[in-house]
Amino acid sequence: MKVLYIGAAILAALFLFKIIVQILVLRKAKKSVGVKLSEILPDIRGKDFFIYLYSPTCAPCVRLTPQIKELIAKGVKGRMVDVTKNMEIARKLGILATPSVVIVKDGYVKDVLMGLINPASIENYFDK
Repeated sequence: MKVLYIGAAILAALFLFKIIVQILVLRKAKKSVGVKLSEILPDIRGKDFFIYLYSPTCAPCVRLTPQIKELIAKGVKGRMVDVTKNMEIARKLGILATPSVVIVKDGYVKDVLMGLINPASIENYFDK
């Protein structure tokens, strides 16, 4: 019976550790919110668009990437960045996990979305 309690305690501790890491990753990414994009990435120009950061080996990215491509095909301005080939952009934006979406409005980083998200939530930023 004691082994069961110890196992449950270890699982609870691991779950808590995972949540803490996710919070820290999100806090680092959110530091770029409000910053003028040209100050972080002078090579990327544009006023209202999103940057989708993904990895081809990431399972959530594999599910989300076709939906992001459809969103871009519908006319929502977006750029796709494979972080395995261009880690510099992710580093400068403070992105430590994929998939991540950086929303840019009026040249400023408006928001950072992380994880498997609904592409409609990206579209909502540009409908306003």
